[in-house]
Amino acid sequence: MPAPPTLALAKQIGERGDLTVVTNDFVIAAYLLENSQCELIHTGGTVCRENRSCVGEAAAQALRQLFIDLAFISASSWSMRGLSTPSEDKVAVKKAIVDASRRRILLSDTSKYGKVATYLALPIAVFDAIITDSYLPDAAQTAIQQANITLHMTGE
Repeated sequence: MPAPPTLALAKQIGERGDLTVVTNDFVIAAYLLENSQCELIHTGGTVCRENRSCVGEAAAQALRQLFIDLAFISASSWSMRGLSTPSEDKVAVKKAIVDASRRRILLSDTSKYGKVATYLALPIAVFDAIITDSYLPDAAQTAIQQANITLHMTGE
């Protein structure tokens, strides 16, 4: 089973000592703690054991205190309407990272595309770019391009 896209990204940037990485994800924080020289900030917040991350207002408040140049945002479900989540506690975190960031990139594989959950977290229009694998349907590729969002598809 391939690594989740956000962990794969952490592995790619781990060698960079000139970065500050902000995350609410314990798996990414643990990996970077052991395998990188980057400055690492963990948001804290309410622990979501299922996703091994912190969520809720405390995590969102930590993000609101930062200026973030580039945010890579993951999603368990997304469509052309936007990112959705089954957890209301994740909505505040997603919105806070968007508000704190100058540029925003959705990082999600296509197995999550077309799925919807209870809460709309972010409209797709907030993203400057989407990075996904090469299995994104043609209609979705066209819709993303028509929305003036840069699309990067990996070979996986």
